[in-house]
Amino acid sequence: MFKVIPILTQDLTGTKDADILEIWFEKPAFTKPNALKPTFAKKIKKPIIYKSENPSKNLQEEAVKLSTYIDLDIETPTRIIKKIKRINPEIKLIISYHNFKETPYQKDLKKLHKKILKKKPDIVKFATNAKAIVDSFRMLDFLAEISKKEQKAICICMGEHGLLTRIAGHMFGNHMMYFSSTKSESSKTALGQITIKEFNEYNHES
Repeated sequence: MFKVIPILTQDLTGTKDADILEIWFEKPAFTKPNALKPTFAKKIKKPIIYKSENPSKNLQEEAVKLSTYIDLDIETPTRIIKKIKRINPEIKLIISYHNFKETPYQKDLKKLHKKILKKKPDIVKFATNAKAIVDSFRMLDFLAEISKKEQKAICICMGEHGLLTRIAGHMFGNHMMYFSSTKSESSKTALGQITIKEFNEYNHES
């Protein structure tokens, strides 16, 4: 399991324990063309996930070249995916589904999974809002099921009822887990996100 910390600015404070950094390229610190310069990429010294909610309009080609992964929404057009692979043939695709209102039922998650697989991802990702603890149980069951098929997956629930997926998802097969750099709400990219320190405390790790 890889520990991922999203970064919204070029301040790397609190990221030393991360295995991977996810850079949000639509945040002000990275909206300028070629904001991810090789000098800054070398300073990171970690693999980078390129995160953009609208790569059709805001794709930074130089940043794509320097990234190990790219996180794309399930609705990303195939032509954009092909363009990204031309820019960086080695980049790994994370195709993701987000639902900020609810966690779909198991049968619907399976349908979404099939839709994601048509994009030929290296990693599938599901991030949904948990209205109750039962949603977290359902997501973890789904994660365990697809992980048994040797599919690299990231399945997490947002919100206070999603905590279980954030502290125990790795036990069910999560390929990556996401953490905030600090406890401050301004550093979090999703509701319910915890720090690596908090994760270690929950799991009795040093």
